[in-house]
Amino acid sequence: MKNKDITIAASILTANFLSLKDELTNLFNAGIKWIHFDVMDYHFVPNLSFGPKILSDVCQFNDEINIDCHLMVNIKNITVKEYLKPFMILPQVKNITLHYEALTKTQLTEFLNWNNPRIKKGLALNPITPIRKIYPYLTQLDTILIMSVAPGAGGQPFLPNTIAKIKLLSKMINDHNLRITIAVDGGINDLTGKACINAGANYLVAGSYLLNSSNTVSDQLAKLNHDK
Repeated sequence: MKNKDITIAASILTANFLSLKDELTNLFNAGIKWIHFDVMDYHFVPNLSFGPKILSDVCQFNDEINIDCHLMVNIKNITVKEYLKPFMILPQVKNITLHYEALTKTQLTEFLNWNNPRIKKGLALNPITPIRKIYPYLTQLDTILIMSVAPGAGGQPFLPNTIAKIKLLSKMINDHNLRITIAVDGGINDLTGKACINAGANYLVAGSYLLNSSNTVSDQLAKLNHDK
């Protein structure tokens, strides 16, 4: 499973926030350069997480950290651009992903038409959403995030039907010669991670597997990267 084109991002949703700096240090020292920052509003998903203030604190940890913002939110009474502004101003933020299911048609159009030379844009799909729903928008996106668990909480088991969705998306991207990152989020470990990569994914989000194990982050990452 060794592949220079595979990115492993660490979700800090289940991190110990009393020791967040130590958690980030362990991730960085193990070779993790991407942090997956989950924003939840208790409306689109049944959970409430962190926002721009904690994101700003995380960004101060290290200039070399790249932040991937995954927004599981409903945007109301404000434009998409205005909602994203507090996230966009932080230089470490390199990717912003919104949920296809959370956007109105008008919001989806606004997001797809929005361009920032520094920040890539992506759409996430819930497990119950057919992958074909995203096909009309592929040429306007940099990333597709396939949720392999129900969004809203860490530590859930990987849903097996994810693999078929990855394969379908990978074929569509290859058939049309597109350059799109296929990301997978939820239940990633050394076994499910290998299956996702073999199916065509090139970006894996791992949270509990890296941060909530009795092993060190380096040991867990080594198993994830091991070519079995």
